[in-house]
Amino acid sequence: MTSLPTIHLNGTSREMLLEGYDAAYRKLLKFRRAFREIEFNARDYYVAEPDAWSKACQEREEIQNKINCVIDYLEAHLVHLAE
Repeated sequence: MTSLPTIHLNGTSREMLLEGYDAAYRKLLKFRRAFREIEFNARDYYVAEPDAWSKACQEREEIQNKINCVIDYLEAHLVHLAE
């Protein structure tokens, strides 16, 4: 469960929060696209050690999952703030 901000008179404005979360969201989507476009091929790993490619694949998947978690976090805030 994501902790979401409460909009009130003594806090940050909804508009300012939306602007900040939206900017981060858009930049992260752009980064995710760029990360996926990085050339990633077994031929770049096989000389290191026998299971280097499978390790590299696992690491890359973990990173992609973390990126997706941050995207989910930002989306939850955007949806909440749009209400």
